[in-house]
Amino acid sequence: MSRKTPEEKLQELEQKKAQLAAQITRTKAQVRGQERKRDTRRKIIAGALALEHAEQDTQFGQALKFLLDKHVTRPADRELFDL
Repeated sequence: MSRKTPEEKLQELEQKKAQLAAQITRTKAQVRGQERKRDTRRKIIAGALALEHAEQDTQFGQALKFLLDKHVTRPADRELFDL
């Protein structure tokens, strides 16, 4: 068995470093993806509750409609809320 030269050791370590960097990047992307999914799910649930409550409480419904009218600007999005 031959001993590795310092240059060979360095090259091997650089390869391991590159592999670890790629693995870190993939794992960070997975974490971000999971957080986006959780955030989207929270928004769906909160929005559904708000819309349901707006149907039962006219004052809340008017406030919600005011906020939507003020902040929703894309025509396709405004159409969803009949604005």
